[in-house]
Parts: sequence; C-alpha cells; structure tokens
Amino acid sequence: MRPIGMCVYLWAALLFGCQGFVLAQATGGRSKLDFLQLPTQAKSTAIGANHLTLPGNDPALFLQNPALLDSSKINNVSVNMMPYLADTRFVNAAYAHGLKKSTGVWAVGLQYLNYGTMVETDDIGNVIGEFRAADYGLSAGYGHTIGDFTLGGTLKLAGASVEAYNIWGLALDWGGVFKHPKKDFTAGFVVKNLGFLKQNYNGANDPVLPLDVRLGLTFKPEYMPIRVSVTVHHLNQFDMVYNDPNLFFKYDINGKRIPRKIGVAEKLGRHLSLGAEALIHPNFRILLGYDHLRRQELRLTNRGALAGFSFGAWLRIKRFEVGYGRAQYVPGFGSSSLSVVMNLKNGFVKEPVSKIQK
Repeated sequence: MRPIGMCVYLWAALLFGCQGFVLAQATGGRSKLDFLQLPTQAKSTAIGANHLTLPGNDPALFLQNPALLDSSKINNVSVNMMPYLADTRFVNAAYAHGLKKSTGVWAVGLQYLNYGTMVETDDIGNVIGEFRAADYGLSAGYGHTIGDFTLGGTLKLAGASVEAYNIWGLALDWGGVFKHPKKDFTAGFVVKNLGFLKQNYNGANDPVLPLDVRLGLTFKPEYMPIRVSVTVHHLNQFDMVYNDPNLFFKYDINGKRIPRKIGVAEKLGRHLSLGAEALIHPNFRILLGYDHLRRQELRLTNRGALAGFSFGAWLRIKRFEVGYGRAQYVPGFGSSSLSVVMNLKNGFVKEPVSKIQK
C-alpha cells in the first residue's frame, strides 16, 4: 500500500475508533495548561505544530513524540525562542544523552511561557499593585530502538501561576515510530498529555489536560527533492468544529435563523496537517506547512488568505543548526520561532546523501 493510501485508511479507522478514549479530557479551549500544545522548535512552527514523525537532530523533537529519541539526538542541546501573542515569550530548551552499550536515549526538556507583569486593581478599578503570570513544564523522556522501530515515553510536570493562584499536574506522552531501513519513510503515532491535575485553580481535580491522539507519516518521493509530512491530530475527538451561531447560520422557509450544518468532510479536514521540506542542499532547506483547523478557526470572513499557513528555513553551519519558523494567524498577525541546535562532541549525525538526492 502506498504511503498516502495507508495514511487515509489508518486515519479513518483511528478517527472513528478513538471516540471512546478518555473523553473526559477536553479539547477545543476547554482544557488547562494548553501551552503543552505549542510547537517546541522552529521546524515544528514552520512545517506544522502537530507533526510527530519529523526527522532531525533537535532533541526538542521528543516533546512532539518521545519515539523520535534516537541516535541522531545524542549529545545535542537546543534552545528555541518564540515571541508569542500579546508580547508573551515562549522559551524551550532540551538536551539528549545516549546510554553506553544500549540503543536507548534519554532527554530532558524545559518549557516556559512568560506572560509578563500585569497591573492589579481592586473591584472598582483602583491600582493596588502588580502581579506576574507564567506557564512552565519540565519533561524527561526515553526512547528505545529495536531494529526499525523506536518506542518512547515522556513524563511531564506542568504547571501555571497567576498572582497567588496555582495549578499543576502530571502528564504522559507515549508513542512509536517505524523507519524504513532503506527508503526515506517514517510512520508513527503518539498519545499526548494523558494525565491529571493534582491541584486546580478552584481546588477541583478535573482531568482536563489537552489530550491529543495523533497518527502521521513522513516520506520522500523517489527522485524528488522534497520531503512530505501528513498528520491527523485529535483522533480522540471527531467533531472539532466551533459552529458560532452568530456567524454561521441560515434561514428556514419561515425566516427563522438556524445554525449551519457542518458536513463530515469538513469535520475530517479539521484533523489534517500538511508539511513539506524542500531539500535544496544537505545544509539548507525551505519549510512549508498548512493546518486546516487553524485556518478555519482564525481566518476572517472576508480576509485571511494566509491563515493556517506557515513557512520557514533551516541552515546547518558546522556544529550548529539554525531554524526559523513563522505561523500566520490573521492578516498581519502571527508568531515566529528561532531555534539553535548544537552538538557538544563530534558533530551531528548526517543523513545519507542518497536519501536527500534521490
């Protein structure tokens, strides 16, 4: 079965088969600690935040899927800086280390989203001081390779603080990937943010972490200088549509306003993310991405041709790799990421030239 055909078949099977899987963990703006869904490196920003089979040397990829922890990440350290919405700052750092006489790889990661300092007022608007707000996460992951398969898991301690209010919880990512021994083809799955909140803002222990079950593949057509990634996300929730009754409606024969119906094709499409790498040179690439859910939720009714699209570039200079990614939200507004990856010992594990040129 060809890669695209296999992806569509598995997509439909899992999308309808995962509906009963931990439905208590909400998505679509009803969960807490949503910073765990943000991209952790520039490549993910540029090619699509949901992809789980991306190749590369960046150890922060384990925060996308712990099964990406393989020998190419050993002794690498990375830092990613992303100026986010309304002058907030999202910073990520990761490091990977190999085990002697083993095919296992360990990694640690730090995520910090700083909302800055805000003015505190009383109930009638008088300024009485200032307070800070931030989200943070500390992760430890492990990947183990057996032949062409890698399995991995990540344990995350995540929390947030707003003034004197705090929330924290534990989350687990687990996944697996298969890499073809000869062809440039990777397929995999990941279950992200499976866990619980130990302490909530209101004292309740509701399991409302941003659960996300994903399936994806990355492949390079033979004799074409391009690598394609296809991912379906949020398989645990079929209907991802926010059907705003004030925007999406029509009138019946009596002139009564009724909500617009959303077809199955559109509901399926909102689970789809696409990405591509133009392999211009072994040390330079152009990155492009498209996310249908982001486009449909963020584009304006009469504008927004680039909403949901993303782009970027990747450059290797000796022991350094520099990546830039830009995701567009609405006209004139989006977020950018800059990542730097460095190898601390003998240089990066390079891809075979045949895989890039063929």
